[in-house]
Amino acid sequence: MLPGSGFNNLTAVALTTVATLASAAGAPLPSQSAFFLSRSENRNQVHYALSLDEACRPVGTRPVQVYWRMLERGPSEVEELLGVEQPVYGLEDSQPVEATAEGWRVRVSLKAFPSRPIDITTARVDGKCQVQAWTKLGNSVSQLEHVFVKTSWPFRSTSCGWMAWDRMGSPSMN
Repeated sequence: MLPGSGFNNLTAVALTTVATLASAAGAPLPSQSAFFLSRSENRNQVHYALSLDEACRPVGTRPVQVYWRMLERGPSEVEELLGVEQPVYGLEDSQPVEATAEGWRVRVSLKAFPSRPIDITTARVDGKCQVQAWTKLGNSVSQLEHVFVKTSWPFRSTSCGWMAWDRMGSPSMN
């Protein structure tokens, strides 16, 4: 599910972040959000971020970290997921890391959607680390920006939409 693997007919137009490379040699860079989950309840978001070293390599055996951006309280407020939230917003345990021709790939699955793998890729672009998330929507692999979940308390999903964009900027949702 990588660009250049025959599935690159859909490409990102949103949520590609880059990190500055001002860290000490070998130290992990700040985590970069690859995609996020938003809910109908409020503006808070669950982010899925990839920890990288200065060579854009994923750091550790579980390099994808999950955390809340508490936008209801402010743009820089973050919190860890609670244990009770893990089955809904957490990741399956396996996070295999693989070197690719372009850089690196980490495969993850949301616990709530174990049959829909997400490949988080990283590569150096113009001297900076670029992180993207890819998943299959319909018959095509698309860059994933975010997942929207219509929820009701407590932790009950009534519907879900996966949002990505094609090369022309048109939405591709499933």
